[in-house]
Amino acid sequence: MKPRLPRFFSSAIALSGVVFLSACATNGSKPTVKITNGKMFAVIADTTSFYRYGPQQGNGPDQELPRDTVMTLIRPSFGYSKVQLLAGAEGYVASEDIKPAPPTLLAALNAPPPSTHSGAGSERENFDIHSSEPPPPEDLPDPDLPPTSVEPPPEP
Repeated sequence: MKPRLPRFFSSAIALSGVVFLSACATNGSKPTVKITNGKMFAVIADTTSFYRYGPQQGNGPDQELPRDTVMTLIRPSFGYSKVQLLAGAEGYVASEDIKPAPPTLLAALNAPPPSTHSGAGSERENFDIHSSEPPPPEDLPDPDLPPTSVEPPPEP
């Protein structure tokens, strides 16, 4: 008879496999803004203080956020509102320094990076030699067409 692992161990092994695979799935691209509940806000002041634990923490603000910094509003309040920055950090900012983010600012965050090539004919392909992705397919002639000859036909 084959020995069986207790249910706890088999569940733990399966869970660790899922965690490992999800950690390998990151692609390093910049995060995009997902507008799901309309709570995206932006800084309207030139700068505003960001407090990780609250405005009364003993060591002052943790960082200064520049104008047009986008964040998700977690809990509005009269003095300081709890927010989450796009990088993931949660903290507090002055409620008077933020307003709902304009659609143009959110669209600019989701826009693809500007193209660096000047025309379709001058486009260069860039390959990462350390990539595990397969190379792009080659442009091959249609197999149903007869082969074309580069040599000139013989003269009579």
